[in-house]
Amino acid sequence: MNLRGYIIRLWKERPAGRLDRKLFVVFLFLIILPIGLITYFAAERYTATIENNTVAYVSQLSSKMMGKLDDYVTDMMKISIIPSYLNEIQSGLEMSNRHYQAEGQPKEPASLNESELKLQITRKVERSIYFMNNIKEGTSNVYLFDLFGNPYYVVKSGGNRSHLQQYYDNWRKLATDAGGRPVLVSTQEIAVSAGSKQYMFTVVRDIIDKSYHSIGTIVVDANIGVIENIVTDLEETTHGTTFILDDNGTVIYDSEKKYLSRSMTDNAALAQATGNEGSFRHKVDGEEQLVVYRKSEQTGWLILITVPERQLMQDALKTRKITIAAAVGVTSFALIISLILIYALTRPLRSIVHLMKQVQTGKLDVVFPVRRRDEASLIGVSFNRMMARIKQLIDDIYAIEKRKKEAELERLQHQINPHFIYNTLETIRMTAVLHDDHEVGDMVQLLGQQLRYSIHAGSEVVEVKHEWEHVKAYIELLNYRYGERFMLTLPDDPAANSIKVMKLLFQPIIENAVNHGFDENKPVLHLTITYAMDGTDHVFTVTDDGLGMSAEALDRLRHVLDQAQPQETDGRGVGLRNVHERLQLRYGRPYGLTVDSEEGRGTAVRITFPAEHVEEPRTGGLANA
Repeated sequence: MNLRGYIIRLWKERPAGRLDRKLFVVFLFLIILPIGLITYFAAERYTATIENNTVAYVSQLSSKMMGKLDDYVTDMMKISIIPSYLNEIQSGLEMSNRHYQAEGQPKEPASLNESELKLQITRKVERSIYFMNNIKEGTSNVYLFDLFGNPYYVVKSGGNRSHLQQYYDNWRKLATDAGGRPVLVSTQEIAVSAGSKQYMFTVVRDIIDKSYHSIGTIVVDANIGVIENIVTDLEETTHGTTFILDDNGTVIYDSEKKYLSRSMTDNAALAQATGNEGSFRHKVDGEEQLVVYRKSEQTGWLILITVPERQLMQDALKTRKITIAAAVGVTSFALIISLILIYALTRPLRSIVHLMKQVQTGKLDVVFPVRRRDEASLIGVSFNRMMARIKQLIDDIYAIEKRKKEAELERLQHQINPHFIYNTLETIRMTAVLHDDHEVGDMVQLLGQQLRYSIHAGSEVVEVKHEWEHVKAYIELLNYRYGERFMLTLPDDPAANSIKVMKLLFQPIIENAVNHGFDENKPVLHLTITYAMDGTDHVFTVTDDGLGMSAEALDRLRHVLDQAQPQETDGRGVGLRNVHERLQLRYGRPYGLTVDSEEGRGTAVRITFPAEHVEEPRTGGLANA
């Protein structure tokens, strides 16, 4: 903290003549640092965007590719169930089973009848095999076996498996264990009759007759060329390598054909492919690779697509070089412009500083000359507005203080020898009592209490219950005169009685309602005072059901209340103006009175002041008078 304060102090104590150097350093950091950071983050963001888009695109392609493979395998499985519904195949296999069961073991038939029977079985079965071989494009061969392992197939141009018996035992076991469900066998390297080697993946299934007994086995071979045709477009797009593995980690397809039918369970990349889909980075032969993977929910096959990092970043590196070159050019141009701006800003800023120093000495009649519409001129315009506002505030404070002094003088004048009036009223009251005129005595007593409560009213605060006593005494005095024609209703909330309010807050409003709202045609004028909280403000509302006032009269009254300086009036609204002005002097402009009225319906005066207590009461109510 001390080091920071020392550095700040040194910066502030630098000579004023070096302002241009300070601004140059500031511009230097404001230009080079942001542009450098923007360039760096833009390049990183672009790289990340390329990678994310690649992952999304490759994932989409792999999803479509996996869907095609799933559809192809599903079609192979559908082919494998055809023998269970073809009577010709079932009858042929049953004939074969009966024939070889009678002989005890498979062997060449010795008689002509046996040869004809074998030929009949072969023709019956192989007609359907020819049909199944041509159902699905890419299906290499369909093999049917009876229960004794005797194969039936049709020779195709691509060749057939050699040494079928070496695969039969495994196929038969897989089909039997599956109980009639299809079994997908991973890629195997096989020798065909033509003498060449091929890679096949296979679907094996037990053939069930209508009585749900096994009568043989069907094997559907498919060349991995089918997969190669599906993934060709993907590899042309990614320039990478594609692997497809079964759920045991055996390679079904490898676009480079290096790992076909091999196990990759110990491969580090395979261990990172967790879940049904995702991506990760992996090094292969020292080169960073992006690996995108997806697992088929139907077959359990996992597709791994590796994309070389150099292939991904090729466009990003070009873009980064262009961005850096552009950033250097923009920085150089911005530094030149900053030097021009520093020179242009220095002179008007010094002028503003000089004017501020004059204001510090008390000279407020300073004005900044605005010659141009640049940034410095905008500061100058704001400075001129600020000085005008300061002078206006000073004038307002002077006027308020003058009003307060006048009000204080008036209050002091009202305090001059009030005891003469009290003593005179007491003499009149005692004379009325001696002459048995108690009504006059009570009226004089009420009038004395009213006068005593009114003294020192300009700056005192009392609890609202004392105001209620004063208002009730005033209404009682009026009823002596008019004969019970005024009815007052006060708030029934006990909590309102302890609220601190200005003295003589309600009586002038009640008096205004009596003087200007009393309807001679109504037997009683109802006056009601209600209380509520509005947020953090106290709100009292004084309503009457008297004459009300027209819209024009209401507008004139509101104009009188809103005037900054009181003017001569015809007497209407003087009491309201007095209360409104006292509230605003004490609590501020947002508070005071608001008036609503409707001709023939009555008038409502809303009194608003903050809940925070400002000044403790210094006198009591009528009981202390």
